[in-house]
Amino acid sequence: SFCFFMKQKLLFAGMAAIAALTSCSNDEALEINKGHAIGFRTAMASRATETTTANLEGFFVTAFNESTNPYFADLEFKKGTGDLFESDTKYYYPGDARPLTFYAYAPSKTALGGTMTITQDEQKLEGFEPKANISAQVDFIAEVAKGDATNDGANGAYLEFSHCLSQIEVKAKSGNTSYDFEVKGVRIGCVGSKGDFTFPTFSDEGTEEPGTWTLTENLKASYDKTLDAAVKLSTDAVSLMAGDNAMLIPQQLIAWDTDEQQNAGKGAYIAVLVKITTKSGAQVYPFASDPTDANAGYAWAAIPVSTLWEAGKKYVYTLNFTTGAGYVDPTEDYMPGVPILVGEIKFNVTVDDWTEETAGNDIDMPNHSGEDYNPDENDTEDPFGD
Repeated sequence: SFCFFMKQKLLFAGMAAIAALTSCSNDEALEINKGHAIGFRTAMASRATETTTANLEGFFVTAFNESTNPYFADLEFKKGTGDLFESDTKYYYPGDARPLTFYAYAPSKTALGGTMTITQDEQKLEGFEPKANISAQVDFIAEVAKGDATNDGANGAYLEFSHCLSQIEVKAKSGNTSYDFEVKGVRIGCVGSKGDFTFPTFSDEGTEEPGTWTLTENLKASYDKTLDAAVKLSTDAVSLMAGDNAMLIPQQLIAWDTDEQQNAGKGAYIAVLVKITTKSGAQVYPFASDPTDANAGYAWAAIPVSTLWEAGKKYVYTLNFTTGAGYVDPTEDYMPGVPILVGEIKFNVTVDDWTEETAGNDIDMPNHSGEDYNPDENDTEDPFGD
């Protein structure tokens, strides 16, 4: 019985020890990494200015190691301490020292629209369309980078973002002393409006290849911006964007052929919503003969453009109305495609030669006899006498 009692005591003691060990493993957090969580440092790589290193507040990252499954997907990194961007959910570099590949972009998938796909084999934004309202358009930035614990654990992996779109600004001026130009809006007309973007990648040699665009064929749109108040043009160029430059898909523009007055070929152009009057106040455009808008309001005046838009570049168009006013916008109902000011008003002058008329114009002058000649009626002396 003593032996049985001792066996029970030892058994209970062993069970208590096991219970104590189990309790410790449940109550104490396992320390998996004494280093820094994955973070990023950023910079902007091009000349467009809507998104900058200073005003960037966050971006999204999908990471891969050598697995086909992502290390993490669409994880948001927000501006934290100093220049470091950190995530709320922390991830750490794997301990085998192999680098991770990061695909980063901003803004969010919801803000961009289209379909974002980031896998080990394909990184694309498909069906992207800039917002119709220029003020609502976003600056799409993206980058690919590699990072590892040794080089980037403490200071954050370095992301040098590139602007994926082209930034467009329209300005206008006039040194014309005969006409006044008041502008109420701007239009970027008939440009490619939908496309697929392929993210930057690393080549087999390890160098970074830039992102590329593929436009949806024959799909075009126009983008307008209306000003709260009309701008009267002067010799100093003034922006017509009210702080909201357009962000559009990079592409080669094919200019509107003005011989196709209604733009059947959907060529590109820039237009302004304008009212033109002479300095004395006479209505010039909209045409006074326009039955729908006679003597009042504004109408679109356009000029063809054929620029090559490249990603990350800003294009500033300055429309100079000093010597002309372009063409009636092809979408206008009244006289589309017609030049607004046609030829300088000037004159070719001749003066007719004098025609001599002699009939009845020979007049004999009278001769006075001299008797009692006193022309001022006061002379009493002969002026020729002694």
